[in-house]
Amino acid sequence: MTSPTTLRVFNTKTCCIIILALLAAGCVEIPKDAFVVTPEQLKQRQIETRRYDGIKEEDLLVACSNTLQDLGYNLDNSETKLGLITASKQRDATNSAQIVAAVVLAMFGTASAIDRDQTIRVSLVVRPVNDSNGKPMTSNFFVRVTFQRIVRRSDNSIYTQTLNDEQLFQDFYDRISKSVFIEAQRL
Repeated sequence: MTSPTTLRVFNTKTCCIIILALLAAGCVEIPKDAFVVTPEQLKQRQIETRRYDGIKEEDLLVACSNTLQDLGYNLDNSETKLGLITASKQRDATNSAQIVAAVVLAMFGTASAIDRDQTIRVSLVVRPVNDSNGKPMTSNFFVRVTFQRIVRRSDNSIYTQTLNDEQLFQDFYDRISKSVFIEAQRL
């Protein structure tokens, strides 16, 4: 049986170790280029972002949420004061090439996991366009969207992937533009 004194010493030692570890972690130097935007990141940000003029923020958020729902997404969170929408949908992730490869490997006595299902997540942010003085312009907004997928495999492992296909973003923003037009016309 452990005495209260032993527990107190153990807790004190544990606390000291944790505090020392946190202090040491705080001394880690951040690389100088950690916050430098690379040309590839800038290009991806441009693909992910579109500008919409002549529409109220609320109407733009409604158009975006309607588009996501039309594409089969369920709205997970919506914070209109921050201009944020998150949504997701569940889809099958099986791939015939993976199945064939798994069967061939199984014939040689090697087991291989295959993709089973996936959750596709969307994060969308609407923010105002600023003028040359840094003040938000009325009825002018940027929309930035990102897509990720979380894939569950047959061995219960999980991997995530950011979707960067330019055509995905082009199709999405074409739909948003149509929805913005409909919202502006109140059709």
